[in-house]
Amino acid sequence: MTDPVDVVIVGAGHNGMAAAGYLSRAGKKVVVVERMAKVGGMTSSGYMIPEAPEHLVTPCAVELLFARGSGIIEDLELDKYGLRTVDPDPTYAYLDPDGSSIAIFRDPRRTAEDIARINRNDGKAYLEFLQCLDAMMDIGFPLMKAEPGRPDARNLSKMIGSAIRNVKLKDALTAISKGTADQVACERFEHPATIALLLGIAAGAGPVDDDGNAAAYMILAVLHRLGTGKPIGSLQAFADAMAASIAASGATIELNAPVAEILVDGGAAKGIRLADGRVIRSKMVIATCDPRTAMALTTPGGVDRMLMKRIEHAPANRANAAPFLANVAMSKPLTLDRHNQWRQDGVNLDQAVGLIGTPEEVRESFAAAKRGDIPRRHAMSVTPLSNSDPSQAPAGQSLAYVYLPAIAVDAREGWSPELKDRTMTDIVRHASEYYSGFDAEVGRFVETPRDREKRLNVTNGCVTHVDFGALRAGVHRPATGFGGPKPIFPGFLMGGAGSHPGGGVSGIAGRIAADRAIRALKAIR
Repeated sequence: MTDPVDVVIVGAGHNGMAAAGYLSRAGKKVVVVERMAKVGGMTSSGYMIPEAPEHLVTPCAVELLFARGSGIIEDLELDKYGLRTVDPDPTYAYLDPDGSSIAIFRDPRRTAEDIARINRNDGKAYLEFLQCLDAMMDIGFPLMKAEPGRPDARNLSKMIGSAIRNVKLKDALTAISKGTADQVACERFEHPATIALLLGIAAGAGPVDDDGNAAAYMILAVLHRLGTGKPIGSLQAFADAMAASIAASGATIELNAPVAEILVDGGAAKGIRLADGRVIRSKMVIATCDPRTAMALTTPGGVDRMLMKRIEHAPANRANAAPFLANVAMSKPLTLDRHNQWRQDGVNLDQAVGLIGTPEEVRESFAAAKRGDIPRRHAMSVTPLSNSDPSQAPAGQSLAYVYLPAIAVDAREGWSPELKDRTMTDIVRHASEYYSGFDAEVGRFVETPRDREKRLNVTNGCVTHVDFGALRAGVHRPATGFGGPKPIFPGFLMGGAGSHPGGGVSGIAGRIAADRAIRALKAIR
């Protein structure tokens, strides 16, 4: 391409497409390049089980939880381009080995009542805890949406207003934001089932014994307010709606277009060179891929050595713990017979995300991962996707999305095919203690962290690109010198999960990168 564009975006994941959508709507000429054959990145899905060609596999995220509060759905008019969602209620449920359960309903009082069935004190404590989490959401969501180093007046006023209204909760909020998820759960609740519910929720954000991990409990407030937002047709339908939206606003997406080099000349990004030799010149480059991958693509010697080393040392699954994921296709329905019968209140848990794992099993999953060991029993969640969206499996059949929040990135014995098969045998055996249907398995898609690294080109298979932490937040995410309001070096920005506000499906990182690019382009004139 001889004519330069305003912005070239590396990666057609949801953040890359969000950036393209905001830029193209601002009148900028934008090209998005994607190494894979479809859009979506970690929000893509497909028919990936040869033995079950009509079962739709989702290999990463499954919900639009944070996207519902970010504004991206409305700003890019995704409903207009085909996005439809379903909201199971209850959304999540802890499944106890004894057949009892605790359900998380959209209604927080109904949730507290369900907890009280197990332990009256815990039911009361949940509503008190939720007061803190609501305040955390009122403060935290504007903080997530605000641009680090340059907060806008609207989000800043929301944060300040929320802080003033909740000043009496200051000490409690500090304890939650600084504590470990395990500590906070044990401080506030008595019964092992309630603690297991809390740990199962928090484990999705990382090790439950890390300081600051308890902030992940904000997801409970989000669930009550926004629901889960599962797209009909899987997350691929969300990604496809984004692609249609940005195409309509003038952006171009090139698939099967891996980047060989981010061109840096005279200390400034000038565009990209694709693997097939084509060069796309641009005034700005936004990398929404893994930060390490992005920096490794820059012209050798073109970027300051200190910046290169900072990214090389940015932690990605530093604790050797990462998600392990499987999609299991079955020829008959997937049901929770024993747990549904126990309830005797007419509530059906078959569409809820089932949380499996006692407090000890959640803790051991992270401890074993750190050691490189693969336990025989696993903390996991089971999402019966075809129960809430029958389009994802043939009639009368089912699809289970099985997610382990923690397994060893590098197993002590190495991730051989035999270890992978043995691990899945243990997972299916464990899940079958709760669900009926796994005995009718017809095929599976299984991905270890190293498999994910290879498929998506993400360091150590890290779904958030860079680990969360107080020292990897805001302007310091992914590293100091990379998250501020100005380009990292002239013509170059980042805008993926490794940038503020981090992982999860929200599109905020892409929108912030677009805002920064628009300002930088004005300065170039």
